[in-house]
Amino acid sequence: MPLSEAILTKLAINGYVHKAIWTLIEMERHIAYKKVKEIMTKEVVTVSPETDLRTLKDMFEQYDFNSFPVVDKGKMVGIVSKLDLLKAFSPGLNVSLGRALKLYSKDISDIMHTATIFVGPNDDVSSAADYMVEFKLRSMPVMERGVLKGMVSRKDIIRCLEID
Repeated sequence: MPLSEAILTKLAINGYVHKAIWTLIEMERHIAYKKVKEIMTKEVVTVSPETDLRTLKDMFEQYDFNSFPVVDKGKMVGIVSKLDLLKAFSPGLNVSLGRALKLYSKDISDIMHTATIFVGPNDDVSSAADYMVEFKLRSMPVMERGVLKGMVSRKDIIRCLEID
């Protein structure tokens, strides 16, 4: 089934069929049918929970990645993003106790997220795009049987967009 039909089917099941949807489908644009393993970054740069914030800042400047997987004893235990680092310096406009406490962070274990959304290497790129859109992710880990295999970013997926 072509991707446009798959999208229409999802929308029809959820009761969102509308004339505008038909117009969208007729526009001949889609995500190339590829597997995540074909587009992911395989050489992943990781950090440990004990990595200090200065080192993390330097790594973000050096690599210009959106996030780094946090690995401890060979196992991925979380993920840390540029926004997580920024929150260690600014509580934002809606200050809460949790955000204020981030200002006292010393290392990645204080600011990382332990609940992570990931895809598998054999997942379709369109599934990765669905997760990125739904959860507003800039990148996410690629995991297989609990082992970190790579990272996939918005940039990787944008390369798979096809417009006829």
